[in-house]
Amino acid sequence: MTAPVNLISRDAAVVKAELLNSFGQLVEPLIEAAQTSTISPREIEQRVWVALVQVGRVLLTVLFAAVCRRETARAVHALGLQMFDVALRMDEDYVAKLKTTLGPVTFPWFAFRDSEGRTKVPARRLFPLYPVARVSEVLLEWEAALAADHPFRKAAEALLFFSHGAVDVEDTTIERHAVLVGRTIPREWLYRSVGEIREILRDRATLDTTTGRPFVYVSTDAHALRLFDDESWAAAWKMVNGVRMWCKDRVTNATIHLGGEFTTGDCHEVVRRLRLLSDSGHLPFNGDFGQGVVAHIGVLTDGSDWIAERIVTLYPGCLASLDPFHVVEHVADAARAALPKAQVKGVIQRARAALGVRSRRGRTFLRKGNRRLLHKTRRSGMDGSGQRLLDDVLIPLASTIKRGKKRFKRLLRYVRGNLYRMHYGTLRRRGAQIGSGAMESLHRTGSQTRLKRAGCRWRPQVAEAILNLRMLILSGRWNEYWNQPELAARVALGSAG
Repeated sequence: MTAPVNLISRDAAVVKAELLNSFGQLVEPLIEAAQTSTISPREIEQRVWVALVQVGRVLLTVLFAAVCRRETARAVHALGLQMFDVALRMDEDYVAKLKTTLGPVTFPWFAFRDSEGRTKVPARRLFPLYPVARVSEVLLEWEAALAADHPFRKAAEALLFFSHGAVDVEDTTIERHAVLVGRTIPREWLYRSVGEIREILRDRATLDTTTGRPFVYVSTDAHALRLFDDESWAAAWKMVNGVRMWCKDRVTNATIHLGGEFTTGDCHEVVRRLRLLSDSGHLPFNGDFGQGVVAHIGVLTDGSDWIAERIVTLYPGCLASLDPFHVVEHVADAARAALPKAQVKGVIQRARAALGVRSRRGRTFLRKGNRRLLHKTRRSGMDGSGQRLLDDVLIPLASTIKRGKKRFKRLLRYVRGNLYRMHYGTLRRRGAQIGSGAMESLHRTGSQTRLKRAGCRWRPQVAEAILNLRMLILSGRWNEYWNQPELAARVALGSAG
């Protein structure tokens, strides 16, 4: 079922009548088959979808042609002419062929020649993507959404399956389009808007029991992906640095994601992006979000030297915390190198007790409707600290070990150098979070679920584009982003850059 040229050029009443007639011709056989044959409900539903796609494709063709004709009429009138004064060109050179969510459509641009003999195609400005990606804006969104969650070949198969054969796009095309979109997403869209962050901190975030100010947390961490490098597909493991900003819900204690991003850049790039977050108002260094909302910033990270030197110092007066589970891992590694296997578990347990942390398991919740409330607050560990770890566990142990002394000395230097970030009991009493698990979980949901599949090899620009798409989804601003009126023009402009 296709739209003939005469259907495009007639007046609205005739077009409506012919569309209704065409729809009736598709519906009648379906009704007759349902009444007289042994057709199954499954086959009925499949045939209905095929019919709807056919009708939708014709209707879309007619409507696209109508807006092209409207734009042409405006351009003609702007020249002081009437439509009957110009000869509309609808030959093959001035016909658009576009893939849409309803399948391929073909419609005329309605080009014309002006008084100086120059050919004008004013309708092309309605489809700014056409020179770089001959797909509709909605299909481009579908491709980007699927590419963010699935391998490109699977995305192509999903489009074909769920459109009942109407959308047939190559996986290489989906990759190109996804990269086109992902690379043109401005960084600020990977975070909630400044106004929304301010509102969440004021109304929903957990509060400092001492000052009554809300807590907002930031962290950075890296994980490895196989990236194409040095003109070789013998892909090496390269570090991808992530940044996340979040707070905790004061009722449910759930993590509220405020934004995040990934970069293949080094530590200098991470610092630069944190400075941009401060400049844009998403995460001011002093915690002042405006309109009376002043938050305590918690910097929750591992013990990397560059983080302490470059990140913590960005936020004067911040609540800096070295993730205690990372500390326990260091203690466990040193204990395995220095002690018999039977004694290692006891050292780990004493280290956890000294730090005031427990195993990740064993949290007790009370479910009430669709909300999840903490059943009780554990008061244990309110005196945990790095100093207590030294005094109760590490220093007494250091005098008894006979092997692995170098490894144990490194552990002592590690703890002593980070004591200012290990006041866990004080932070807990104030109601602050002490662990960087939210950053670790972002690696899984934001990156690894999509990019760290078996056999995956990535070019850096493709990886960053897919990461941007995934972070846009996590920010909760996907629909807002795609509903921008000039988005297609910006994407097309970005492709030229």
